[in-house]
Amino acid sequence: MASYGEDGVELTELTLGPPGANSRRARRARKNGPPPSSSTMMQAFVKVSMDGTPYLRKVDVAAYGDYHDLVEALNDMFYCSSIGLMDGYGEWEHAVVYEDGDGDWMLVGDVPWEMFVSSCKRMRVMRACEARGLSSNA
Repeated sequence: MASYGEDGVELTELTLGPPGANSRRARRARKNGPPPSSSTMMQAFVKVSMDGTPYLRKVDVAAYGDYHDLVEALNDMFYCSSIGLMDGYGEWEHAVVYEDGDGDWMLVGDVPWEMFVSSCKRMRVMRACEARGLSSNA
């Protein structure tokens, strides 16, 4: 049943978040099926910085199914379309690297997804020309 304010306008709930967050969450929920119970849900929040931006974002990498979903979300978060994987299939302006548990910086996509989710401590979106030295196939 809808509730109305004094002026007769229907009251709605306000939720705050980055633009498109609700649609991404709904799309991910449809794709992944019903969410697991809170006791079995794994969360892996990491900070993400992008060269040239004065702010950080926090991302739950376990909420994504693979690297391509993660990169798509990073493009949405930082309002660009130039972030990609350094897999040899495209020329991207920015590449994503991450710090693992040993403190080493590695390219996102170099290890299997499950290993990445469990070992990622933080991520950085850097210029692709700087990231080429980290590539295992450079």
